[in-house]
Amino acid sequence: MGKVSSTNPTVGILQCGEVPENLRQLFVDYNEMIAQSLTVADPALSCRTWRVFDGEIPRPDACDAWITTGSRHSVNDDNDWTHGFCDFVQEVSQLQRPFIGICYGMQMMAKTLGGKVEFADQGWGIGVATSAVYRQPLWMGEPVDRVNLVVSHQEQVTDLPQDATLIAGSDYCRNSIFTVGRHMLGIQGHPEFTTEYSQALMEARRAIIPADRISEGMASLAKPVDGALAFEWIAGFIRTAMAESQAA
Repeated sequence: MGKVSSTNPTVGILQCGEVPENLRQLFVDYNEMIAQSLTVADPALSCRTWRVFDGEIPRPDACDAWITTGSRHSVNDDNDWTHGFCDFVQEVSQLQRPFIGICYGMQMMAKTLGGKVEFADQGWGIGVATSAVYRQPLWMGEPVDRVNLVVSHQEQVTDLPQDATLIAGSDYCRNSIFTVGRHMLGIQGHPEFTTEYSQALMEARRAIIPADRISEGMASLAKPVDGALAFEWIAGFIRTAMAESQAA
């Protein structure tokens, strides 16, 4: 088992997708978005990326903690890298290394640990979504009633794993933030996305997203976004989970 660094942890970024080709001249890739935001929240953290969607799946003990990007793929796909990543998440869960699943990664976490992921009857979730915060773990810091995050998804977690604790949700996505045990955190929204990227992504997907849904999503971009706050939560979660592992 790899040794955990308590002072300067390395966070492995599990890249499950990439910025669409026609937007790459305007925006950095998903792993870079996460690395930039995470190291602002905690400058002592360092990041390393594995391109999971290309079949590059690391050892579960190769880093002190793990975080995923989102993906245009589905956790219900039947292919080698999806199955390999499912096995990886199961092994990380058993190892009790901190794991943060963003969007696709949250859904993989849920599916792997016994939950269910399905296409939402409500259709696409795009733009800025507001979730009510039901619980306030210590790693979240100052209490808040709600959180606004950029979203971009068709599927969502419809059944939580047995040992999950629901942290936040909404009428559209009732399971938008949850934990499993003390080492796994799932966030359906994209704290790494800016409203500028959300707008560009919606424009790029006009052929596949209904026009009325695009209009609603564009209007929602006027809301304030709590991406920086969410990354403070993520950094706090990593530190708290690592401390509990070392004390065990």
